[in-house]
Amino acid sequence: MLTPLDDLVSIFSSVSTYQTGKNTLVLDRGVSSQLNFLTENHFSRFSSQANIDKILWYDADTISEQIQNTIDPTSPHAATSLVFLFNLHSKENFLKLDSFASCLRDTILPLNANFNVHLIVAHPSLDKSVEKYLSTIGVLGDLTSLQLWNSLLYFEISPDIYSLESGPDAAFSQLFLDNSPLPLELLAKLLLDLYISSDYKLRITNIYLKGEKSHQFWKIYERILDSHLQTLSDNQRKIIDDIDETIFMDLHSFYNNAVDFICLDRSNDIVSLLLTQLSYSGLCNEIFNPSTQLEMIQFKPSDSDEVMKFKLDDSSDDIYPQIKYLNFSHVGPVLNHRAKQLQLEFDRRKKLKDLDEMKSFVNELNSLKNMQSWVQKHTNLAGFIIHSFKKDALDLTSGVPLLDDLSIEPFESRNLGNLSLDSYYAQLIELQQDIVSNQINTAQILARISDLLINFNSSLSDATKLVVLTSIVKNGIKESDFQTLHLEMVNKFGTLQVTPILLNLQKLKILQIKNNNQQLAFWSFSDNSLLPSKSQSILNFASLSKSLNLLPLHGDEDRSDGLFNDLAGRYTDADFGYPGYVPVFARLIQSIYDRSFLNPPNSAVENRKPTQQQIDSRRAIKYGWSNVDLDQLSGPTKQEFLVPESKRKLFNAIIPPKISELKVSNSQPNAKLSAHFSTVVICAVGGITGSELAAIKYVLSSNSFTKNKRIIILTTGMINGTQFINSMSNPA
Repeated sequence: MLTPLDDLVSIFSSVSTYQTGKNTLVLDRGVSSQLNFLTENHFSRFSSQANIDKILWYDADTISEQIQNTIDPTSPHAATSLVFLFNLHSKENFLKLDSFASCLRDTILPLNANFNVHLIVAHPSLDKSVEKYLSTIGVLGDLTSLQLWNSLLYFEISPDIYSLESGPDAAFSQLFLDNSPLPLELLAKLLLDLYISSDYKLRITNIYLKGEKSHQFWKIYERILDSHLQTLSDNQRKIIDDIDETIFMDLHSFYNNAVDFICLDRSNDIVSLLLTQLSYSGLCNEIFNPSTQLEMIQFKPSDSDEVMKFKLDDSSDDIYPQIKYLNFSHVGPVLNHRAKQLQLEFDRRKKLKDLDEMKSFVNELNSLKNMQSWVQKHTNLAGFIIHSFKKDALDLTSGVPLLDDLSIEPFESRNLGNLSLDSYYAQLIELQQDIVSNQINTAQILARISDLLINFNSSLSDATKLVVLTSIVKNGIKESDFQTLHLEMVNKFGTLQVTPILLNLQKLKILQIKNNNQQLAFWSFSDNSLLPSKSQSILNFASLSKSLNLLPLHGDEDRSDGLFNDLAGRYTDADFGYPGYVPVFARLIQSIYDRSFLNPPNSAVENRKPTQQQIDSRRAIKYGWSNVDLDQLSGPTKQEFLVPESKRKLFNAIIPPKISELKVSNSQPNAKLSAHFSTVVICAVGGITGSELAAIKYVLSSNSFTKNKRIIILTTGMINGTQFINSMSNPA
């Protein structure tokens, strides 16, 4: 099977048959991060394979001048051909075809009517439609060749986390605002690709779907899976039948080899996009706001004049996997502990006496230096985050401090260390907590948003997120209450910035303005009935938060400051990634396997974790959502065991085994299934946040039924609140 990079190289090979000499590549920045990922940042090697000698960055405002200088026939180094490579994954990128057409007609052809111009468009499903569009705008005949790069592009952004990563608009607005089926089709192809590449061992045995987009996704997957299976040979079908026979041999085999597929779409929880993320990975995503997770983060430490650049989830970084899902207040102690361990290792060299010990130490030295480098990088990064979230600048002139010196200690409200009470982010997080706890009325909330806007210079994104959060929690906002704040937002940011966002949010019924007086003319088309939305399915937040225990109450005794290697050993609930809020995604996943959070304990004694003996005595339940109250989440729900008809009686009649009788390691006697032992595949349609990932990792690692399972995450893209709001900025 050709890789996407092999496919692209073969396209360039066919381009090279049209002329002699090297190609000048005109590259769309929207595809550059994908190329860096595919080439493992060895772009020069790819350039050699693709016969490229020069690269121009495509910019509609400057490309004509760049091309004039490049193809000037009087120049001794004039290009012999131009190859344009565009990413057409989103609707905005089709505008590039129009500007490309103008460049071709107005600049290239007047200079040299016979010049070789090739166009490569990256899109996983377009075919004749691009050709027809180019013909319509009158430039198809002027191209030397038109090539389609339609390989499925997806990225393993960290182990077992696969993302389409085609930008924040693809993560949400393409699905819900544009109602495009493309992200669903790409996700379905991704799941099928993983199934095929596993030699068909990733056989889904149970499905749990919540939300309309999730159901649409599953229908698409069933269709393309069925089409694929029909193309298989008899021998390949026999392999699949043998795998089925192994999985459904008996109940023990099923529980040890089941592959649960859980698909949740973004409509189930917009709230997680509106709250400040408090996990390390989530904060990094919010502060640096990358368009894809493939980008390098860049920042300048306060004690240095040099810009620091590195990629999170770098394969050589052993620190980030340990701290990425932690609440930020726990990152400092971990880094400090690793720094002290390194210091002890370096001090050990002073005590070395014999030659063998010295040789052993030298062999370890590169590893220690690499660890030291990453500890320093994350210490600088954590310091930069604190600096960004504090009102007063930090004095970091004395060199790279230990995180203890930066006051990153756990504190009562799980915020960003010891934030001063009058800092912007302390006020912002406190207001978020007051809104979700539903302790103050709408007028008070809007007044405090106004205060943040005027006195703390709040961004449009933050102010809008608070308004939308209020609308969801309060089941809408009266127009008369919102009028003053709306005017302040328009005065500060301008109508052209504010209005499209609010209109699109209202169009999707994510923001609901109740027109009691119709004083704001542009809200007059709104539907006052507050009907359920396909984009925001929480019907009553107060009831939902109670039924799913989204706002758990626990005291300081529930937190541990110890240096644990796993989330389950550190926290007692999944609210550590947000200001006291458990994401609905995490609760829905947790509720499939465990209901203990539905009746939270009333005393410290009841809150103790069960003993191992109690755990071992439990039986593996026939899990699902059957006894979970999901009445406050609109949208369809589906759960189904995908058991062969001949085996169904076995799963209705036999008592499930005890946990102690199930396998708890990846040592699997049956070689056919050893590569994918007992897996949970989670598909987040419409994007997922870093803090949601942290909460999901926590609830699955805390449960005896799932802690030893392999967890695979599929998503349209990583997303944060700012990207969500910005994706609403295009006129509807």
